Amino acid sequence: MSAVIAPPAEHELPVHWAVAEPDNTQRRGVRLRIDTVCLVMVCMILIAVAFLAMMIVAIVKDWTQPASYSVAIDSVAGLDPETDLPRDTLNPEFNLTLRLASQRADMGVCFEAGTTVAVYYGGVLLAGAAVPALCAGPRPSAEEESVVAWGRGVPVPRLARDRLAGDLRGGGAAEFDVTLTVQRYTYAESWDVVLCSGKVGDAAALITPCSLYDENVQEPSLEPGYGGYSSQPESPPETGDDG
Repeated sequence: MSAVIAPPAEHELPVHWAVAEPDNTQRRGVRLRIDTVCLVMVCMILIAVAFLAMMIVAIVKDWTQPASYSVAIDSVAGLDPETDLPRDTLNPEFNLTLRLASQRADMGVCFEAGTTVAVYYGGVLLAGAAVPALCAGPRPSAEEESVVAWGRGVPVPRLARDRLAGDLRGGGAAEFDVTLTVQRYTYAESWDVVLCSGKVGDAAALITPCSLYDENVQEPSLEPGYGGYSSQPESPPETGDDG
């Protein structure tokens, strides 16, 4: 009996399933739209933050901006080089124009009760006065006030008198320092001293802001007597009388 030889097995061909590949173009389009939206949102947030920061800086700058003070010396009496300055004590009078202006758009500024003005030459106090109450509205308004600062029996060192006489002789112009002790308008409990310098008759001094000289000083104490401080803004007494 002969053996039956089976035919060789046919190789099974692999079955390939057709799987639809995703559309990469569509996927990239969706991703691009998402990225664009995120970028726009980030840009909007950055713009909003920058705008807010600018607003805060502007508000802080406006809030901390000091008031503007200036002083002009219109005329002076009692400092004649021939008749007054040879004496050991002087009775000077300074006719001043004070100017104040607020630097804020939402708030005015005032010379509050207790504000004082003082005039110096070469570091020597010559005269002073209380300043009448005066207010200026918000920026850009400004107000002016005339004040007579005076002193009676003021002792002045000879060196200072000789120097002042030399400045005034021949129509010369001496330079005086003027201080204003003012209540800080952003903080009612604090007083500051501002310093101005000018010559008699110099109108430009009225548009030249004073500079901050000292901060957080004691509230001025006005007493009649040396230095010409009076308790009220008033005209000086007659020459020879003690204030």
